[in-house]
Amino acid sequence: MGLRDLKNAFKRMDIRHGQDVLSNKEGSLSNQQQQPKQHSSAISSEDIFNHPIATGEPPQLFKRKNHELIPQGCTLDQPIQTNNFSNNLTLEDQTFPIWTLPYSLWLTKDPGQDFGLALNHTDANQRVFGPEPDAKVAQFYFNPPRIKSFVLSGEGFDNVKMTLHDHRKMSVTARLETQQGCVEIPLIQGMGFITAIYDKIRPVLASQVGCQDFKKVGQIDGLQKYQAKLFNQVVWSIYSDIELNLADPNHIVGQGSGTIQICRGDSPHYDNAVGCYPTSADISGAVNGNVGEYRIKYDIKGRSRSGNTIVWALPHHQEVVISGGETDLQLDSTTKGVMKAYKTNELVMQEQNLPVDVLWDPWTTFATKAQFSDSTLQLIRQAATEEVKQDVVGMANIDSMYTSGKILDKFAYIAHVCHFILKDEGLTNEILPKVKQAIEIFAKNQQKFPLVYDTTWKGIISSAEPGADFGNSNYNDHHFHYGYHIHAIALIAHIDGGWLHANNNLVYDYAIALLRDVASPRADEYFPQSRSFCWYHGHSFAHGIFASGDGKDEESSSEDYHFAYGMKLFANVVQDQAMESRANLMLAIMRRSMNMYMLYSDDNRIEPAKFIPNKVAGISFENKIDYATYFGRGTIADEWIHGIHMLPTTPISGYIRGPKFVKEEWDQKLAPIIDKIPDGWKGILMLNKALYDPKSSYEWFARKDWDPAQIDNGMSRTWSLAYTGGISS
Repeated sequence: MGLRDLKNAFKRMDIRHGQDVLSNKEGSLSNQQQQPKQHSSAISSEDIFNHPIATGEPPQLFKRKNHELIPQGCTLDQPIQTNNFSNNLTLEDQTFPIWTLPYSLWLTKDPGQDFGLALNHTDANQRVFGPEPDAKVAQFYFNPPRIKSFVLSGEGFDNVKMTLHDHRKMSVTARLETQQGCVEIPLIQGMGFITAIYDKIRPVLASQVGCQDFKKVGQIDGLQKYQAKLFNQVVWSIYSDIELNLADPNHIVGQGSGTIQICRGDSPHYDNAVGCYPTSADISGAVNGNVGEYRIKYDIKGRSRSGNTIVWALPHHQEVVISGGETDLQLDSTTKGVMKAYKTNELVMQEQNLPVDVLWDPWTTFATKAQFSDSTLQLIRQAATEEVKQDVVGMANIDSMYTSGKILDKFAYIAHVCHFILKDEGLTNEILPKVKQAIEIFAKNQQKFPLVYDTTWKGIISSAEPGADFGNSNYNDHHFHYGYHIHAIALIAHIDGGWLHANNNLVYDYAIALLRDVASPRADEYFPQSRSFCWYHGHSFAHGIFASGDGKDEESSSEDYHFAYGMKLFANVVQDQAMESRANLMLAIMRRSMNMYMLYSDDNRIEPAKFIPNKVAGISFENKIDYATYFGRGTIADEWIHGIHMLPTTPISGYIRGPKFVKEEWDQKLAPIIDKIPDGWKGILMLNKALYDPKSSYEWFARKDWDPAQIDNGMSRTWSLAYTGGISS
């Protein structure tokens, strides 16, 4: 697939049903609010985000290169986020939507209509299910995009450009600039008000839906409060420090420059929080034992009666939030259930039971200490004796960072089993040098498509063209790809710690560079903060710098947590406690969020009832969930959709995928088709079965009529027997 084909494939997912106009603006609430005292908790450790993975330039063996795609509206004096909520605004003509949640916003340049930043919110009852709307089980659902409830526009907006500033993981500031002045609009995940600060521009709030009723309903400490009821019967509250008038059903006009704040609905909670607005947000956290805490702190401007703004939290936040300020305000999110508003300037969440003890050995919730019978060890040794003979270098040195990573990880696990479980020096000495040699090809950057350092967006990417290797050079899937390499390196370094630092830190520097690209705890001049993992959504986004009408997406939940697990093990080897703590915290958050939004037990109450029977999400977008994959459904039925949420099975799999869910998925979706699957996807499904029934899983891998064609190229029979045997003995 070429670049054009890949881009067109993403664009085809931009389902544009319904075009309404949206206009929101907010003025100049300039006085700095005194911050309330920070929440105090039992966790007093230092911030785990203040410990960089490394500093300084990436290794020089990564050739420097300017990217062919230039971030639109951005100066290049800092790293630009590639996989987060705001990235659509930096791509193509900047008109693809973003989702701050619960609101969506986008730049609108539609001919003959008001230019500006459009905004909207959709209710759950507006969701479109398909392909058959009335089917008992839906394959996909999405929210109608681009309904312009309001457009933040201005007088004389006929020659406007949008620039983006202060790029952070959870926030960016947009400016609509004309020769006369500008409108500044902070865009922050979870922001309660859409705030527009007009400088030397007269505000125009356009609405393609149209105002059925517009009236002033009060005054809040110097701010005028208006209520707008649109023709779709949705009520919005608009606060302003200037007078607003309804010029016609589609236009509300301000009398001069100022600040406007808009929110969905009407509530005293809004009245008590209006006047404050966030300008940015940052993450911090601490871990103490198996308890972790993470804090989303909003930098606030302005004043409000309560001293706080409104922040919207997703369901996985709501279960563990400890910072207070809960209100009775609720709004639907696009794909993650009902959001709740908190009157606060920070959200603090505390996760219990971090997987601090899930390390190298086979593990699951019901078998936390691996044990092996003599017969199991004998069978593992037989499998290893055959698999160590394979051509590791030849199999791994291919043109894909993703596929090569799977191969390296496969053989690293074989070496690990030979050394730590079999304790067989002969087998270890046969496989270990081959795996080291294969990894060192990549560490020396001598693979078929070497990695390069992109000086434009700032990251480490493949030198292959963007349509190759799943879009790696356009920042797709870095956590998937690099997670396999990092995990493989950790496994080998656990056997031979000195190897990491041999040849002038060759392999160590390679792993550190990949980790910085994906998961830097803070942005620096060379990499953005936390490229892949979203600390607000609670999982990563795999989708890079391809514009998409349904926002960022992720397909493989399991390869997401596999990256965090690989980072955890590498940190354990190099004794980087802060990195290991961040990985453990990520895994705890993912366990909660994924079991709400991606892995569906029968008792799931977050996703629509007609979608739960699918058992897994398929592809999770910001605005849509599609029970599918980018590469098909399956040879027999839907096995690819389920398998991509399973691979690879490692000790961390059972921490995320509980036995209750795994059994339900097996009984309802997989048992009827498993015997018909002819290829490696069968092995993926059978190894996953061990998470609730390790005995039958082990027996399948242990059978005498073994067929190697029925396991994936990233799997080994050696590890499969070791894992299933270790938790079933």
